[in-house]
Amino acid sequence: MNATPEHFPAGVDERDLLRALLDNSPDHIYFKDRQSRFIKSSAAQAFQFGMTTPDGLIGKSDFDVFSEAHARPAFDDEQEIIRTGQPIVGKVERETWADGRPDTWALTTKMPLRNQVGEIIGTFGITKDISELKEAERRIGEVHRQLLEASRLAGMAEIATNVLHNVGNVLNSVNISAGLIGDRLRASKLKGLRRAVGLMDEHADDLGDFLTHDARGKLLVGYLRELAQTLEAEQAAIIEELVLLARSVDHIKEVVATQQSYAGASSVVESLKVDELLDDALRMNASALTRHKVDVVKQVSGLPALPLDRHRILQILVNLISNAKHAMRGAPPGQSPCITLGAALQPAADGHVLRITVADNGEGIASENLVRIFVHGFTTRSNGHGFGLHSCALAAREMGGTLSAQSDGVGQGATFVLAIPIGPQEGTP
Repeated sequence: MNATPEHFPAGVDERDLLRALLDNSPDHIYFKDRQSRFIKSSAAQAFQFGMTTPDGLIGKSDFDVFSEAHARPAFDDEQEIIRTGQPIVGKVERETWADGRPDTWALTTKMPLRNQVGEIIGTFGITKDISELKEAERRIGEVHRQLLEASRLAGMAEIATNVLHNVGNVLNSVNISAGLIGDRLRASKLKGLRRAVGLMDEHADDLGDFLTHDARGKLLVGYLRELAQTLEAEQAAIIEELVLLARSVDHIKEVVATQQSYAGASSVVESLKVDELLDDALRMNASALTRHKVDVVKQVSGLPALPLDRHRILQILVNLISNAKHAMRGAPPGQSPCITLGAALQPAADGHVLRITVADNGEGIASENLVRIFVHGFTTRSNGHGFGLHSCALAAREMGGTLSAQSDGVGQGATFVLAIPIGPQEGTP
């Protein structure tokens, strides 16, 4: 979008223009002088710092807002930038506040601020709040502690091993989400802001004429507006990834809780879409499937929402998909690795049976192994431990269902079938 003279008349005040643009950013954007005092600030930062307007920060420093424990290192960093001209990029900081509010976490990038002749006259930077990410990391740590405590209290090696196995599968998805969040934070469009501010600094004395008559100036305001929208989009993408991360953490907590109450076989049944459960299980295996170039085919035809135990079914599906991926290592030469997921609702004497299938075209299963593949400790993999399929069979039994395996032999692939009884449902065939 191009700026036009009628939108920004000649003589517009630079501070008002910058403030209007900075008000649109969800992040903390700020400019400081050589004594690390604020010159300009985004509205989001000023409001979090307790100011009613961005101008309230002018002349203040971090020592007016943060505790000495945070303000002093931040000041030292900025003075080092002024001394050397070297930026600080992607630094994770714990912010402690002078007014006693809870600590926050931030990802900060700071740059030298130069005048028209290249002299360093201060610093500028952008800070993203990553407190939610840190809270997710804390929750993961808490889950690990609960896991260790659950294993100790249970006093059963089988339960402890099953928990570790199932949690380990889901932690792959947690690591992916955390990595994507970190990548997005580090790929922020700060460089674009830096160039735009530098261009305005070059024309500080004739900013109004530059914005209304110079071709680059006419484009600049539109570019800054788009930059603000991009920063908002970045924040939305991070929030979306945090939601996925939280779902994985919740599943880990349910795995722990379910294994803690193993003898009682507690169950939480809710109305769920089978295709959404399959998508969640695939997401938790996404990195490995992509790395091994495994194609996935879904064959799910318009199933209604059904009363299902989300976390037990996810535990089974995540294990079966992971095992199918491993089976591709022994696939016949020249054959593209493929996993086919299916689901169908079939009539039964007292309602229906939901049949979920996970099929692969991998190494297959020898006939003599089909009868013991679900036995605790049995495995054909050199680095396997034989707990995954055993725990899946137990989870299926706890839901009143069964888990079975089919294969025509070595090199012929394999199909695992999870059958779960479903009571009479309104609207089912």
